Amino acid sequence: MSEILTTDFSQSTQLSELELKILQRYQTLALRLNHLSAVIDKLISQPTPQVLENLRVIESKIALVFTLFKAAVYSLFLQQEGAESNTDMDALHESTASFIS
Repeated sequence: MSEILTTDFSQSTQLSELELKILQRYQTLALRLNHLSAVIDKLISQPTPQVLENLRVIESKIALVFTLFKAAVYSLFLQQEGAESNTDMDALHESTASFIS
């Protein structure tokens, strides 16, 4: 398997351009999968309490982002509602002014 990862296929004259691209992408994919496997092995070797603590930190950060997102959506909702009520008030003033005159 390691021979496939280290072979430079671009020097081969027997491969078409499509075959060359496929082999190069396969090499890239295999390297990324090897890296992912190494990261997973590292995570598995960590003690469980440390993994749980890391997950708690991530969970608190996600909760903060979610809260900020909800606040932003609520703010946009209030701005929209305020703009609509201003439009309604302007229409009310115009209709009242035309009724009085």
